[in-house]
Amino acid sequence: MNSPNVTRMAWYQVPEFWLFVLLIAATVIGTFSMMAMATAQPDVHLVVPNDVPRPSKIPPASPADEAANAKAADSR
Repeated sequence: MNSPNVTRMAWYQVPEFWLFVLLIAATVIGTFSMMAMATAQPDVHLVVPNDVPRPSKIPPASPADEAANAKAADSR
């Protein structure tokens, strides 16, 4: 059952260990590179033509009518 002639590999000779280490290292490096790119580039401010100013950031449930668009354009 337990034979004394079984050779055991050292931990650094197991290929699955190095695969695991490589995957974890790639994840950490990728995370920090994405964080560096995200902080280095500012967000682009999008401007929608004929957009009506709203008190909140929630978009309207239905499109604004033409009278509201004309009124908003006149007030600018």
